[in-house]
Amino acid sequence: MERIPYRETDLLLSVLGEHIGKELLTVRSGRKIPNRWKSSFLEGSILLGRILQVKNHHVLTGVITEKYVPYEKYSPFMILALEMFSKTPSVDRSSFQLLEKFLTSEQTARDFDQFLVSFMVKESLQPSLNSCVVCGEKREQFPISASVYLGGYVCPRCGSGDVELTDVDYESLLKTYRKVGELTENMRAYWLDVLESQLSTKFVSREGLK
Repeated sequence: MERIPYRETDLLLSVLGEHIGKELLTVRSGRKIPNRWKSSFLEGSILLGRILQVKNHHVLTGVITEKYVPYEKYSPFMILALEMFSKTPSVDRSSFQLLEKFLTSEQTARDFDQFLVSFMVKESLQPSLNSCVVCGEKREQFPISASVYLGGYVCPRCGSGDVELTDVDYESLLKTYRKVGELTENMRAYWLDVLESQLSTKFVSREGLK
């Protein structure tokens, strides 16, 4: 994700890896051109390599393949998905599988919405079922009406939902959403607002969706 000069000839690479998550890799002599790695280490590269863990940090010991994808060829949804991952404190293998499924899709709005909702539910970052997502009124008891488009509980005064929930059951909401498909632009913005709030961050790449 980021290439950082280090010492005279070394590099630090900020990477997102399937098995190590977000990590800084040390690349010795990585700034030498030509270098022994036969690799450019450009930002946007997809690397397959060998990594050695030394105490509390990781050292790149070999590059098997490298594929560079220029940023201008990234879809706005792809850039946003990668930024979401980079700013999530910890992600496990199943979350990486969600990302991989999205990256190997056509990366349409519908594909991104499926990824966004599944990822937020998987990481327990989804909108709350404890209060109405429209007016904020606290729910009194179950069953409740929930909206897949709004992402949570909708009180009787604010409308009706798509599914009735008898407990805090996001999986039922997610299954219903998968049948419905794509979010509206406003609803996508709402889910992203919630995610930013949960992570205490701002996604710069959201600007690319406009």
